[in-house]
Amino acid sequence: MKRVLVAFIALSTVLIGCSSDSDSKSFESTIKIDGISFQPKKITAYPSNTSVEKSMVFVLQKNTNTPTDLDEMVFRVNYPLTQADASGTYLMTGMQGTGNYTKASNSYLFYNGSVIVEDLGNNKFNISFQNVKGSEGNGSTTVITVSGSINGKFQESN
Repeated sequence: MKRVLVAFIALSTVLIGCSSDSDSKSFESTIKIDGISFQPKKITAYPSNTSVEKSMVFVLQKNTNTPTDLDEMVFRVNYPLTQADASGTYLMTGMQGTGNYTKASNSYLFYNGSVIVEDLGNNKFNISFQNVKGSEGNGSTTVITVSGSINGKFQESN
């Protein structure tokens, strides 16, 4: 009886230790693009520093299977070398922040609004989009608006 109990406890420990976190999302998104929910499947953040400033690049991928169904957002925030982390409010006008949203063959360059970043360490972030505007450029009058937030653990990549 004692051996059965020990075997049961050992087996239970192995099974619990082998459970996967892949079933649970490591992030939550309330991002909306023109009022339509944008729920990424993969989120990545990585530093891209230079000798004059620090930068953090964020990649939010909803679909990247083929160019015709590409659906992703990429943006970058720039901050001083003296700043400890990426926390701050960044105007998406080119100097503090840049980015774009791409859906299929349409790409919208961000030109207005702001992004608030809270860097929680260990590649965890709370990010809020404050009416970020994007345009296709080239005389197009089509403008998108990005709002909402995403928070959680971002994958590291470069």
